[in-house]
Amino acid sequence: MDFINRVINISNAVGKNMARSTSIVMLLIFASISLSGCLFSSDEDVSIELIVNYDSNFETIVETYSEGDLVQTSPARFEFDFAETTTSKTIQSFGINPLDGRDSIEIDVSNGSIVSIEFYEHGMYEIDAYAIDSNGVKTNQSIALRVDLRIDWRQTDTNNPLALPFNPEPANQGQNAKMIEIVSNVENPSLVNNIGDSGQSIQLTWQLVDELDDICQTRNGQINDGDTMMWQTLYFNTYMLHELRIVMDDGQDSINVNQSVSILYDN
Repeated sequence: MDFINRVINISNAVGKNMARSTSIVMLLIFASISLSGCLFSSDEDVSIELIVNYDSNFETIVETYSEGDLVQTSPARFEFDFAETTTSKTIQSFGINPLDGRDSIEIDVSNGSIVSIEFYEHGMYEIDAYAIDSNGVKTNQSIALRVDLRIDWRQTDTNNPLALPFNPEPANQGQNAKMIEIVSNVENPSLVNNIGDSGQSIQLTWQLVDELDDICQTRNGQINDGDTMMWQTLYFNTYMLHELRIVMDDGQDSINVNQSVSILYDN
């Protein structure tokens, strides 16, 4: 009987210890849940709904050349309007990070809601639009941009047209362009001031040449006095430096050249 009573007492003691351990574990679990709610409640009260409006994610740089000299560059310009952005606190500033090595463009909310950015090199870009509230909370949004390039080239009264050089490769080492569009107009102006001297037709050859001096595309043409001829073509090798050349037969009348080369990307 003494042996049986000792076994019963030991069992009761083990049961009490297990119950006490279970109670402690449950208390720790409840405390952890309670503390977790306290840690995250302040974050739930802070939120920014970032809304960025813009007319287009596609713009074109325009470079204008006259007699072989660059006379004007019009950059690709984008405007982003943050006016519809809301927050449970107070917005402090809006900004654009171009992610191309330049500093962020940031404005205080008191100065408006529109942030502008310009690009002078063609290519595909990924920018970071953001808003910051009075607590320093920052919300970001990634926006993809397409920047094409058009070169407008004009040369007058020449019988030795200059080559038009261009580089279709993006300076940011990103995605290459989809294609190159070429539109070249050559005019053979009438010799109205030369009495008794009739104008003559001219013979010429257009050439699209890469940096290895390989002729990639070509076209021959004859332009009568007073007429204009156009060569329009698409080209899909967007690697390496290229030149657009106009080669004329010797001893021919002067011509006027008006042409454009467009480097086009795909969204």
